[in-house]
Amino acid sequence: MSRQSQSNRYTAAPPPSLGAWLRQLRTARQLPLRAVAGKAEMDSTLLSKIELGQRLPTEDQVQVLAEFFKVPFEEMEAKRLAERFWLDHGDSPAAGKAALLLREQAVGYKTAKKTH
Repeated sequence: MSRQSQSNRYTAAPPPSLGAWLRQLRTARQLPLRAVAGKAEMDSTLLSKIELGQRLPTEDQVQVLAEFFKVPFEEMEAKRLAERFWLDHGDSPAAGKAALLLREQAVGYKTAKKTH
């Protein structure tokens, strides 16, 4: 495999936006921004910025939003962490490879955990 194709092998696209997913959850339920923001104990401006991808919610805010939308906390928090990783490291050529390594480690951890 050529050096060029090896480096491209690890190129990854940014994860789907947590904010876009939250907006889909909200609009599918035909809820106004202010109603969801109120339940999440944040102002509607902050929730709007989260939906637009201009801000990321905190872990505590993710917990409240996951409960409100009745989705697994781990799924929503994983999306938040993935987006945070991408924002912090997405410009690095090694970001895609790092993401693959994390996946391999997670699979190895789950496999090891099952055998004990």
